[in-house]
Amino acid sequence: MAYQALYRQWRPADFSSMVSQEAVIATLRNQVMTGRIAHAYLFCGSRGTGKTSTAKIMSRAINCEHPRNGDPCGECPTCRALRSDESLDIMEIDAASNNGVDEIRDLRETVKYPPQTCRYKVYIIDEVHMLSASAFNALLKTLEEPPGHAVFILATTEPQKLPATILSRCQRFDFGRIPAAQIAGRLRQAVEGAGGEATDGALNMIARAAEGGMRDALSILDMCLGYQSSVDEVLVHRVLGTSDRSFLFRFAECLQNEDAASLMAMIDELMRSGREPVVFAKDVSQHLRALMLARCCGDELPSLLEITQEDAESYVGQAEGFTETRLMRMMELFMSVETELRYASSPRIALETAALKACLRTGEVDAAALKDRIGELEKQVRELTEKLQSGAYATAAPAPRAAAPRERAPEKKQPAPQEGPKVLTPTGRSPEDCWKTAMDTLKRTATSVYGMLVMGSYQGFSDNTFRWCTRPGQPIYATVVGSVKNRETIAAALTEAAGVESRFEIVQPEQKKDAGEQQNEEGFLNMMKETFGGENVSVQEEK
Repeated sequence: MAYQALYRQWRPADFSSMVSQEAVIATLRNQVMTGRIAHAYLFCGSRGTGKTSTAKIMSRAINCEHPRNGDPCGECPTCRALRSDESLDIMEIDAASNNGVDEIRDLRETVKYPPQTCRYKVYIIDEVHMLSASAFNALLKTLEEPPGHAVFILATTEPQKLPATILSRCQRFDFGRIPAAQIAGRLRQAVEGAGGEATDGALNMIARAAEGGMRDALSILDMCLGYQSSVDEVLVHRVLGTSDRSFLFRFAECLQNEDAASLMAMIDELMRSGREPVVFAKDVSQHLRALMLARCCGDELPSLLEITQEDAESYVGQAEGFTETRLMRMMELFMSVETELRYASSPRIALETAALKACLRTGEVDAAALKDRIGELEKQVRELTEKLQSGAYATAAPAPRAAAPRERAPEKKQPAPQEGPKVLTPTGRSPEDCWKTAMDTLKRTATSVYGMLVMGSYQGFSDNTFRWCTRPGQPIYATVVGSVKNRETIAAALTEAAGVESRFEIVQPEQKKDAGEQQNEEGFLNMMKETFGGENVSVQEEK
């Protein structure tokens, strides 16, 4: 007998053998047991999730003479005839090649005849979305009111292409992608049944590559077993043409360090080993996606990527060197080049160009690149500020201990300014009260002058002169307040409040820094020079 592919050998024979799709199987099994058989079913889902297999099991279950818990017994004459495809009552139609209106008209003529040996006449229409508009119209009336002995089971991967009139006449069941863990378990059974060996890592790798499709997973395993009976990770990488995880981690590290030379060397190594650029671009996109998930939800990473905790920690560690903006930009680059590579005359050049764009991001001038660079600088500034606050740079070059007392000694010798006995103006107010009264007057009559004065502080009164100084580092306010017009306005308000001719004087504060402040400032300046360089840079706007 000719060899039969694994996905055909391991096609489920009953509902109990199905992997995943528990809700769908439970509903169909209950309908078989209660006899509530619908006249039309619609099975939707991606490839390899069990739509056609479930349709065949359903056609045998509703015609079985002795069903067991909703499953076909497999022993009665009807089950044996259906398993060997010897019955004319079960018809499987490929809508991709029979999508015209003539084929559907023939179906309408034959559906009226009762079944020969079975209870129901079942029509399985695979890839039903491929039917033409006229074919759908021809099928519509028959699907709405078929004979009591007819059951239609439609299967499709694109239910959105079906007319609403067809959808409303069917019981719809959605088949989800099969989890990688369940696929790996079925692959283990297939390997043992074929007399081969496989490592857990290899089976998990195949399960992830299948992207939720059992048929794809069994086909990949079949290719591996055709190469050798012992399947490991190296063999799976060779069959799939993908790169191993260590290579992807090194490639991402070069992207992080902007090491263009190493990237070009790795791409050359990739091409010399016969790998496909399209497959590698897809691998890089998936690796960058894993890093993005590590940045966003590190705790849930093992369940999201279906990997071990150790692998998740590796992704989290590498993701710390990237920002979310940069990861998204690189993902967009490699996802777009994945499409371009299918039609590029020189795939290697397209791949190298995408890698250089992702690496040398400082040359980009678009908004995303600028946002990425600003994010990197903000991250560096935060790290340096934390080090400065923790005293890392202050302790690097400590000042002599004897310097601190010499700086503080003069401050102790300078007595605080004494104004002598309490002075009262002719109005009976103290100088401080006169200053507050004058400020209230200016707040009503000269708002702009008042706004400048509040940026400084009152310094005292002597010889009919009120003194005021700006805050440290804000000499601009002293310049504005010191104009002749403003000084006269302030003096007039003070004269009215004090009841005696008064003058207004601006005092420039002396800014003294103790040893600790001077040391921290010097440490911060040295730190910024080490990070961003000390040379002068001329910035010119491009016209």
